[in-house]
Amino acid sequence: MRVAAGVILIIAAVINLFAALGYLASGALVGGAGKFTNMVAEESKKQGRELTEEQKQQFAQINEASGKMGGSAGALMGFGVFLFVTVGTSIAGAVCLFRRKAVKFIIIAAALAIGAEVLSAVIVAVVVGVPLGFGKILFSALPVVGGILAIVAARQITAANAVAASGPPWASHSSTS
Repeated sequence: MRVAAGVILIIAAVINLFAALGYLASGALVGGAGKFTNMVAEESKKQGRELTEEQKQQFAQINEASGKMGGSAGALMGFGVFLFVTVGTSIAGAVCLFRRKAVKFIIIAAALAIGAEVLSAVIVAVVVGVPLGFGKILFSALPVVGGILAIVAARQITAANAVAASGPPWASHSSTS
């Protein structure tokens, strides 16, 4: 079970790596859209060209949309950074599972993997406003299952270490006759 949990955590780390890049890029795009339109308008004025009414209307729409989403740009980028952290902890947690060591770290890595998926569902549904589809649920299920298996495997490692530390039952009693 611990090997399966480790492999699933590594797969989840790869998925979260691409998701982190996507969140960072979308946050940068949303945050930079308004600035970009202002830069284009200023550059046109410097060159002596005036924007057409159609261009002004398009830039106004972009500025309005980026103004509405402006607060979420930071949240998207912040969540992208958090996902980068979970990538590292998931891989390190998988290595700890393979080596049967650092049970507390395995539990922390599993909790972060599960928490990242819950937070991503909230961000996708609430901040971005996109309904959760089958693909999102499918990609979120794998890290959640990996996190649950990692927690169960960590408990098994703890139990195995406790049995090994106590030794066999006949060794605990010394006979002094």
